[in-house]
Amino acid sequence: MRGRRILPGLMLAIGMLACAYAPAWCKEELQQPYELMRSLRTLQDRIAVGDSAAFLAYPRTIAAYAALFEEAPEDAWKDPRNVRAAVAFVLSGGDPHVLAKLAKLDTGTEKTLVRAALAYGNNRNTQAAELLADANPRTLDPSIAAHIALVRAELLTKKDPDRALALLADARLLAPGTMIEESALRREATLAADRGDAARFESVMSQYLRRFASSVHMATFRRQFATSIATRGMGDDLQRRSRMEAVIGALPPSQREDVYLSVAWEGIMAGRVDLVRWATASATGLSADDSPQQLRARLFAGAVLLVTDEFERGVSQLRALPPDQLDAEEEGLLAAALSVADEVRRASPLPQSADNAPPGASAPGVAATAKATIAKVDNLLSGVRQ
Repeated sequence: MRGRRILPGLMLAIGMLACAYAPAWCKEELQQPYELMRSLRTLQDRIAVGDSAAFLAYPRTIAAYAALFEEAPEDAWKDPRNVRAAVAFVLSGGDPHVLAKLAKLDTGTEKTLVRAALAYGNNRNTQAAELLADANPRTLDPSIAAHIALVRAELLTKKDPDRALALLADARLLAPGTMIEESALRREATLAADRGDAARFESVMSQYLRRFASSVHMATFRRQFATSIATRGMGDDLQRRSRMEAVIGALPPSQREDVYLSVAWEGIMAGRVDLVRWATASATGLSADDSPQQLRARLFAGAVLLVTDEFERGVSQLRALPPDQLDAEEEGLLAAALSVADEVRRASPLPQSADNAPPGASAPGVAATAKATIAKVDNLLSGVRQ
C-alpha cells in the first residue's frame, strides 16, 4: 500500500537511474538507444506536467544515458531508429560526444542530421543552421521531427523570426503534450512579444496556462510573461488586459496571485504605474490579510506611489510594513524604495500642509525630483534582483 503512494515520476526516475548504474542484466533490457531515448522522453514529459522528482533526476539520468549510448555496439547504428535516437538525445541536451563516432559511419539518410546535431551540440550554430536549412520537420520521422523544428527555430530566431515562429508552431503540432511543446510555447511567447505581435502572444500565453500551468518551468514562464506585459506593451490595451484576466482567472488562486505579483514586480522595474496598480489590486483580493503575498502586494503598491501625487501615502504604507516578515528580495526592495523617498525629500522638502492645493495635484517639485532619481531606483532594484 505504501508503494502506491510514491510519486509516479519518482518511481520512473529511480528505475532509469537503476538501469543506468546497474548490472548487465538491466543494461541488456535497455541496450537499444531508441529504447533509452523513449525512456528519456517519458522523463521529460513528466517534467512538463510538474513532476519535481523527474526534474531533479534529469541531469544524472541524461549523464548516465550518455555512457550507455557510448557503449552501444557498432551494429546498433545500422538501425535508423538508433541513429535518430542519438540525434534526439544530443538535441535534448545530451553529450554531443555520442555522435562523434556516428559522424564517421555510413548512417544513410540520417547522415546530415547526425552532422547537424553534432555541430549544434558543440555550439557551432552557423554550421548547424546550414546543415538543417533544407530539413522539413513535417516530412521527417516522428521520432525526430519535433526536435528538428525546435532547434531550427532557435537557430533562426534572430535571422528570420517569421520562419522561427512557424517552426515553433510545427514543433507544438508534432509533439503535443510533451516537453517539446512546453518549450516551444515559452519560446513562441517571447518571440511574439519581441515582435510586438500581441494577438499571438495572447494566444500562446493562453495555451501555456491551460496546458502547462503545473510545469516545473511555470515560474520561468510567469516571469517571462510579466516582463513582456511590462516592457513590450502586451498589456497596454484595456480590452486585451481584460482578456488576460479571464485567462489568468482559470488558474488556481495561488497561481493567479503569483502571476499578478510577477507583473507588479516587472511593472515597478519598468516604471509602469498603471500596470503595477492593476496587478497589485488584482493580487490583493486573492490573499489573506498579512499573508506573505498580501505583504508583497502592499510593498509594490506603496513603492509605486512614490512617483505619483500620493507620495506621502506611499511612504506611510511602506513604513507600516514589517521588514522581519519580508524575504530578502522584498526587504531589499523596501530599503531601496525608502532610500529613494529620503532622496526625494532631501532634494524637494514637502510642505506641511496641502490644504490649499487643488485635488489630485502633485506636491511642489516632487514629480520632477522623483524623475531625477529614476537612475538610482534602477540601480537599487537591479541590485535587489541580482
